Amino acid sequence: MVGSLLASAVSDPKCAVPDMVAYDEAQAILAAYMQNIPLLTTEFVSISQASGRVLAEDIRAVMPRPEADISAMDGYAFRCADMEKAGSVGLPLAGQIAAGDASPPLEKGVACSILTGARIPAGADCVVAQERTSITDGHVHLLEQNVRNGLNIRRSGEEFCKGDMLLEHGLKLDWRHLSILAHQGKEQVFVYKRPKVCVVANGAEFGATATDCRTELNTQLLAAMLQSEGVRVTRYVCGSDSMEALHKLLHQCAQEADILITTGGISVGKTDHVLHVLCQMGAKCLFRRVKMRPGKPMTVMQLGQKMVFCLPGNPGAAAICAQLFVIPFLRGFAGEKQEKKTSMPIEGQSSFAYVAAADTTSFLPVYSTENKGKNLITLVRSVGASDILCLTQATGLVRVSAGTSLQVGDMCQMIPFTA
Repeated sequence: MVGSLLASAVSDPKCAVPDMVAYDEAQAILAAYMQNIPLLTTEFVSISQASGRVLAEDIRAVMPRPEADISAMDGYAFRCADMEKAGSVGLPLAGQIAAGDASPPLEKGVACSILTGARIPAGADCVVAQERTSITDGHVHLLEQNVRNGLNIRRSGEEFCKGDMLLEHGLKLDWRHLSILAHQGKEQVFVYKRPKVCVVANGAEFGATATDCRTELNTQLLAAMLQSEGVRVTRYVCGSDSMEALHKLLHQCAQEADILITTGGISVGKTDHVLHVLCQMGAKCLFRRVKMRPGKPMTVMQLGQKMVFCLPGNPGAAAICAQLFVIPFLRGFAGEKQEKKTSMPIEGQSSFAYVAAADTTSFLPVYSTENKGKNLITLVRSVGASDILCLTQATGLVRVSAGTSLQVGDMCQMIPFTA
């Protein structure tokens, strides 16, 4: 069976394997294929469950904010002209208006007590803070003579007007947006469904009966990373080097998930079967290996309408490839507009020197600190692609393009890790 699987994979024209590509070319290939992949379907969720979801509709204001002219503070409302005319006598105090009260028109020649958020009564044109007044014999007196029309009044629509665009589709919602939805009377909101991803690690060293049994790290690491993006993740481990077992598991995952991620088994060793099995299943190889460090084995395939990300087995390399390839793809697949993403590069001054190989783009684990008002980017010591400790000390990556160098004092950009 192993022989037939391998033979069919190699003879299948769909299994044509392209040459290793440069990092930028790999990203361009992936972006181009993204244009032809249908987005996830949509659903309604309650706004209490909307945080972390991607908006699938535009939200326009159905009412202004504020809905009416309201008081910006606790104080007294009156006509400026009436107070000026009253002079040192002050204005007689006539009633109080609280938020939620109906506000009858203000009679001429009087002031009324008003609380924050209450509607400004018709006829009043300013509000003076309570602490800037005194009350004597039932009259309001000003402690400072600096009143003016519109003072401490929040005008209707000053924040937004009816019809204004408030939230655009493709926005990933968080706590900042929920009050907008509630203000507009939204009990439910239209969002894209959360993607389902299967993460598969493979290798005989992960089998319970293996002589040299190893702890499997990658599915745990990747699941946590993807779940922070709102992805539904199922983890699997194929604890053998059997092509049949791997084929059976990947076939199952292809039925369950929107996207497949494999770790390990994608290099050139005798037990690296991921490429052969996926080709036998009919997958098309978009690119096979990338001129980058770490992460050279990185391969992306298309199985029907589903993308398969084949990550290296070394945990450090798998994590970096997921940050650079998988997370951006998932955001687009889930309907999130990429120009809305918040992980903008952090510019700073390099505290280290590095020379990239002539044909390899390097990604270096770093952290950023502030030094005399400037960001200082510092290299984290790493022992290589398998290093997981360096990831706990780094806050992002610095890219050094193929054939270029970075000197101490040069300006560079740190790509922050996703949360």
